[in-house]
Formats: sequence, C-alpha cells, structure tokens
Amino acid sequence: MLEAKVSFAYGEREILKGVELRAERGELLAVIGPNGAGKSTLLKCIVGILKPEGSVRLEGMDLVSMKPPERARLITYVPQSSLPQFAFTVEEFVEMGAYITRGNVREALERVGLWERRREKITSLSGGEFQLALIARALAQGSSAILLDEPTSHLDVNHALMVMELLNELKREKIIVAVLHDLNLALSYADRVLVLRGGEKVWEGSAKKLEPGVLEEVYGIRAKIVEVDGKRLLVPSLKV
Repeated sequence: MLEAKVSFAYGEREILKGVELRAERGELLAVIGPNGAGKSTLLKCIVGILKPEGSVRLEGMDLVSMKPPERARLITYVPQSSLPQFAFTVEEFVEMGAYITRGNVREALERVGLWERRREKITSLSGGEFQLALIARALAQGSSAILLDEPTSHLDVNHALMVMELLNELKREKIIVAVLHDLNLALSYADRVLVLRGGEKVWEGSAKKLEPGVLEEVYGIRAKIVEVDGKRLLVPSLKV
C-alpha cells in the first residue's frame, strides 16, 4: 500500500495542506480537481521530486528519507507528455528507465506494443505513441508503484482509451495513481477518486459513489452523471 500525508509550500504560499492519499494494488486511483488544486504537486511530493512536510510510505517503508536510487526501485513518476528534443531510438529512450534498476526493456516495450518499433527514432512517434513509450520506460524501471501526471492530455480519443485500458491492466500488478483532467475517463476507469481543491482534499471514495454535487462545488458547474453501457459519464453545463 502507498500512504501519504503531505503539506507543501513555496515560501509563504501553501500549495498542499495536509493532503492524505491511500492507494493499493488492484485499483486505479484518479486524482482530480481544477487547475491549481495541487494535483501535480502532490505526485511530485510523493515521488520525491519535491520535499514535502509529512510522510510518504510504501509497503511500510519511508520514501521521504530514501536516496533517489533507492526510491527509484520502488516508485516511478510519469510526467505530462512533451515530445523529446533528442533523437534517441525508442529502445534507448526506454532503457533510461532501466538504467538504475536493470529492468527488462523488451518486456516493457512488448507490453505497450512498441517492441517492433524499437529501432525507430522516438521523435517519429505520435503523441499517443510517445505516451505509451513513457509508460514503457516506467515499466522498465520495475517499481511497484507508478504515478502518472495527466497521461491522456493532448491525446486523441483512440490513444486516450488505449492508455486507460493499459493502466486498467497494470493495476492488477502495480499500484497506479493518475492525475486525470478528463472527468469522464476518471468516472469510467477509476476505482477510487481523490478530489482536490485549493490544496486540500475535498472528497475521496469509490468512483461509483462520486455524486454530481461534489463536482458542482469543486468546478463551479451544473452537473449530472448518467450511466451508458455500464460506465458513468458526466454531463456538465455552466451555471447561469
């Protein structure tokens, strides 16, 4: 299990205010909230990019006190997708994730369907394919927890669904936490949802129990949730 209770500030400006998070293998935890809610900061505090006040524990081990190489064997961060500026091959790019932990690059690339393209330049991939390469690099790291920051941003519908289906498979063997901008993807694929606003946790629970009133309060919209083919979907409208 991954457990965190963290606060973080830039100078006197508080970004996170004692936010608690709990995630475990077998579920996909989605972190949602409006811009500036502290979602990305929360992930960066958990993986050690930022140094928070509070605690972060994975399977009982204190991640905050660990050195980066030790932490890299346990937890992986997948940042928001931005196309690379250097023409590594796909295989070389994924090998970067395996450098410290000596993970299995071929297995990672096969998992995301990119093994046959391993010798192509990473710059030749589409945005959706590059996101899959980022996930492959995380898999090659071999850690037991993967945190992803908006893994479907800027992707077309097809690739966004491919990424979410992949995460849905990976949750069976790893702890998966994803910041999601698309509320319908969160409702459709997440098992649990953590809602942030203004650096504070507003709501946490089963995605099936998330009510429109919570989203109305957090996002300032009118909303209703409908079920289509067994999936919950948000139908929003602006307040007047």
